[in-house]
Amino acid sequence: MNGLRTWWDGVEAWLTGLSFLPQLLVSLAVVIPAAIVAAIVLNALVNGVSNLVDRVRPTERTSEDH
Repeated sequence: MNGLRTWWDGVEAWLTGLSFLPQLLVSLAVVIPAAIVAAIVLNALVNGVSNLVDRVRPTERTSEDH
C-alpha cells in the first residue's frame, strides 16, 4: 500500500508541475475513458438488477385472465 501511495504522490507531483493545457489534456485522457467504463458498468448493473426484479415480481392478473 505504501508503494501505491508513493507512486500516486509522484504522479500528482508530475501533473501539478505541468502547465494548464497539458494538465487538461492528461486529465481528459484519463477522465473520459474512466467515465465511459463507469457508464458501461453502471448500465450493466442496472440492467441486471432490473432483470432480477422482473423475474421475482409476480405477474398481475386481470379479470380477463380467468
